[in-house]
Amino acid sequence: KYKAGKAWCLRAKIDMSSDNGTMRDPVLYRQNTESPHHRSGTKYKAYPTYDLACPVVDSIEGVTHALRTTEYDDRNAQFAWIQRALGLRRVRIQTFARMNFMYTVMSKRKLAWFVETGKVTGWDDPRFPTVRGVSRRGIDVDALKRFMCSQGASRRIVNMEWGKFWAENKKEIDKRAKRFMAIDKVDHVVLTVTNAAGEGMEFLSTDYLPKDPSFGKRLVRIGKRVLLETVDTDGMEVGENIVLTRWGVIQLTKVEGGLEGVHVPDGDVKAAKRKLSWLADVPENIPVVLSEFDNLVSKEKLEEDDKFEDFINPNTQAETEVIGDVGLKTLKEHDIIQLERRGFYRVDRPYVNGSKKLMLFMIPDGKKKAMSGLDGKLAHR
Repeated sequence: KYKAGKAWCLRAKIDMSSDNGTMRDPVLYRQNTESPHHRSGTKYKAYPTYDLACPVVDSIEGVTHALRTTEYDDRNAQFAWIQRALGLRRVRIQTFARMNFMYTVMSKRKLAWFVETGKVTGWDDPRFPTVRGVSRRGIDVDALKRFMCSQGASRRIVNMEWGKFWAENKKEIDKRAKRFMAIDKVDHVVLTVTNAAGEGMEFLSTDYLPKDPSFGKRLVRIGKRVLLETVDTDGMEVGENIVLTRWGVIQLTKVEGGLEGVHVPDGDVKAAKRKLSWLADVPENIPVVLSEFDNLVSKEKLEEDDKFEDFINPNTQAETEVIGDVGLKTLKEHDIIQLERRGFYRVDRPYVNGSKKLMLFMIPDGKKKAMSGLDGKLAHR
């Protein structure tokens, strides 16, 4: 019944001699009898094109200024012609350049390829440059708004570094990210503090946020057996003073065949060169999985003739299992914290039990190097 019409479309007759291809005979309507509309089903057999719908809808619905990226510059004259031809109220066009990011594709078609091929988990994948993606990665809404406003509405296309984006975010989350500690599950060393309580039943009270005591306090377990990161113990010497963050100074009495030391209650914290994260080795500690991410694309800037499929980064996610402070049990999904000397993290899955571990996503801080010697498994971005 509709086959004869399928080969035809409705075009506007403007000016076939125009240097602007969009001002010659643009298509205004096309027939569609095969794909049901997601709202109207098969009720209508022809639909307006984007070129016709935008100037009509914008004018009728009271839009005063249409914000369009520079890729539509050639169509601005067509937009105005359709409104004049139909006797519609004029809508002014405000043009701005789209923002591109290094090592990133922004096209919805290309991003859809990642979803459809299973390269990512969905449109909210933390590696995606979508609002849902960067939110899951740990962007703060206020920081996102401030970053966008700071860019303005320039017509110059920029290729932005992600570091600037995440540096703005760090300014915001640093104000409220509660501090905790965690130690690598495999790569750690036991330090025996010989004059500490043996059963790990003693506590010390410390601020969640040292710079802002209004966030409250938490209890930190202390004990005779203390876990340290292996990388932090390289080069330790007998007689050296080290600082266990939030606890105090420990003077090392033995380094060969196992670390031992004594707690020095009135030790000079500022004089010690090593200030370390640590955990008392107690059964109440919980298992935690840290996830870090890298760019999906391996080339800094893709050119027009590049096939993005040829520049897919094969290694974009890594996980590290750590032993976490028991206080991490209280965290809820979307909470943002800082693991001291490791970085900022967003809670993607709260702790349930030993098999459903706490899942934390690392939030970039805008720096090219980690805040300490505790580097992750992927490049720090």
